Amino acid sequence: MKVVCINNVELGKDSYGKPRHKILPVTIGQTYEVEICYDIPGKGNFYMLEKDNNEVEGMIYSTHYFVTIDVWREMQLNKII
Repeated sequence: MKVVCINNVELGKDSYGKPRHKILPVTIGQTYEVEICYDIPGKGNFYMLEKDNNEVEGMIYSTHYFVTIDVWREMQLNKII
């Protein structure tokens, strides 16, 4: 299945409770082939990418960083209208 990255910033907090963000090694607007969708209880759903920007296989990211190709196309059409 193909998905498109819509967000590459992971928000969180450091050990002192201060907000922090981490830039993930995926590119917004780029299409990725996903192999499997995992449902991890208490954590949410995750995709395993076949390849990321560095050609490393098997990277796992939360599904909220991506949308399907159909949703991406609809989002792009809505921008035009």
